Amino acid sequence: MTAAGKPAAPLASVAEREDRLFERWRVASAARVTRALERKFARLRAGAAPEIVRLLDAMEWTLLGGGKRLRPLLALAAAHAVCGDERLGMPGALAVELLHTYSLVHDDLPDMDNDSVRRGRPAVHARFGPALGILAGDALQSLAFEVLSEGAAPPGTPQGAAAAAGILARAAGPLGMAGGQAEDLAFEGRDPGEEERSQMARRKTGEMIAASLTVGAALGGATRAGLARLRRAGLLAGEAFQIRDDLLNREGDPQVMGKAAGSDERRGKSTLLARLGADGARKRLDLLALKAERLVSPFVSPRLDRMIRALSARSF
Repeated sequence: MTAAGKPAAPLASVAEREDRLFERWRVASAARVTRALERKFARLRAGAAPEIVRLLDAMEWTLLGGGKRLRPLLALAAAHAVCGDERLGMPGALAVELLHTYSLVHDDLPDMDNDSVRRGRPAVHARFGPALGILAGDALQSLAFEVLSEGAAPPGTPQGAAAAAGILARAAGPLGMAGGQAEDLAFEGRDPGEEERSQMARRKTGEMIAASLTVGAALGGATRAGLARLRRAGLLAGEAFQIRDDLLNREGDPQVMGKAAGSDERRGKSTLLARLGADGARKRLDLLALKAERLVSPFVSPRLDRMIRALSARSF
């Protein structure tokens, strides 16, 4: 019974209501991110020369061609968790999606993973040519920091925007995503140890997952301790996310994923899945996910909790 003498709602119905609320927030927030990106590109197109319009077409091709907006949602959830207002995290949400898309465009290039399909349609280089693919990725990366700088305007702060810019630059750089991609290329056809593969996964994927959380939190005014906790959670969740990605690459449905399956094995990728086997990889994924969930639990944020769980449980 409740304090008012009414029967308490069944636990199942409470959980179902929370799931519906989260799903409603996820869909609405992802749509807000997409609309904000569309408005940004509409402003860039205004009065642009035909050659620039062609470049913008290439930049938009993958950016607005689908995607679950997981990284922007992490940024928004983290901002809400630390200050109660996810709007402060929107510049970070847009920035991490732009930077993530740049990495996809360059990953697909012939001299990288040489994938011709992304999000169920031709990859940028397959649609616009390799040269424009390179330029589109470069411009997406630059645009990410332009958008992030807008977080300095009220209700944001210059301090929060500066901290977020530093976080994102480090996560994308030689000790982060780019370094992990370099290791990924260097390890092809080799048999590195489990720790080397784990470190590669954390650089290649975990750093940008961690940055999505900490950029949003920094814009929301998080403390240094809060940022450190979210970074640790992001690195663990990011490695779990990469393991799930590797499992999907081997076992997933290309129609659901929007890209070809089995490419890792064909290229001799040195993944943790290849090292541990499917059962061992799943056990590691579950352990990493559990640790990440425990790290974010002090923020008492259902959105953040569910987003962390979504990273390791996705089927797409």
